[in-house]
Amino acid sequence: MKRTFLLTTAIAILLLTGSSAFALSPSSFDFGGQLSHITYKEPGIMSESGEMFGVTAVYTRVEPNLMWRIDGTLTTGEVDYTGSYSDGTPLTIKGIRDTMFEVRAVLGPSDYIKLDSYYLPYIGIGYRYLSDEANKAPGGYLRESNYIYLPLGVDGMVMTKGRWSVGFTVEYDLFVSGTQCSRLSDADPGYNDMENSQSSGSGYRASLKFMLDDINDLTIEPFVKYWKIGESNTTLITYYGTPIGYGYEPANNSTEVGIKVLLRF
Repeated sequence: MKRTFLLTTAIAILLLTGSSAFALSPSSFDFGGQLSHITYKEPGIMSESGEMFGVTAVYTRVEPNLMWRIDGTLTTGEVDYTGSYSDGTPLTIKGIRDTMFEVRAVLGPSDYIKLDSYYLPYIGIGYRYLSDEANKAPGGYLRESNYIYLPLGVDGMVMTKGRWSVGFTVEYDLFVSGTQCSRLSDADPGYNDMENSQSSGSGYRASLKFMLDDINDLTIEPFVKYWKIGESNTTLITYYGTPIGYGYEPANNSTEVGIKVLLRF
C-alpha cells in the first residue's frame, strides 16, 4: 500500500504542467571521476568500510515539455572486513576488492525551467550491482548484490550573478527487488552456492552541485547515498548434496559519502 501511494503521488507530480522559458541546453554530456567512502553493516554481525573511486557519465536531453536522462557509474576500491567466525572468534580481513556498477534512466516534465533557475522532478528505473571479492581471503567467498529500484526525485539549480551556479538533488529510491548471490563453494567446494531474494528496503540520496560556467562547464558535487535492506528469504544449504541447514542474507544498511567532479561537453 505504501509503495502504491508513493508511486501514484510521484506520477501525479510528473503530470503537472506549466509555462516557462527554455533556459537549458537541449542536450548535454557530463563525464568525470568520483571518490567516496562506503560503509556496509549487518548490525550485530559484521561490517565493511573503505574507499571507492571511479568514473561517472551523464547524458541529459531537454525537450520543450520533457526531460530525460541516462547516467552510469563504475567504481572500485578496497574495504576492510570486521566480524567473527561461527564460534565467535573475531575475524578481520584487510583489502577486500569491491566493484560497484550502477545505471539509471529517468524522465520528467521540463515545464519548471526559468531564465535564472529550474527544478526538474523525475521518476525512473535503476540497477545497482556490487561485487565483494572476499573469496581471495582464506575461508572467504564471493558475494554479489543486485538491486532494482525506482528513483523518485527532483533536481534544482539557481543561476547566480557570478560565474557559479548552485544546485541540489534530493531522491527517494523505491526498492523493487534484490538478489544476493553467495558463492559458498569458494570457501569449500562441497557447499552449494546460495541465491537469496530480497523484497523490502529503501534508499535515499542527496547532493549539492556547484557549477562553473566556462569553456567546459565544471561541476563539483558532494553527495551522500544510503540504503536500508530487509532480511532476505531463506534457501537450503547442502554439503556434497546433503542438506545441512538454511541460509539467508541478514538485514543490512550501507552509507556512501563522496564527491564527483564532472566536465560538460
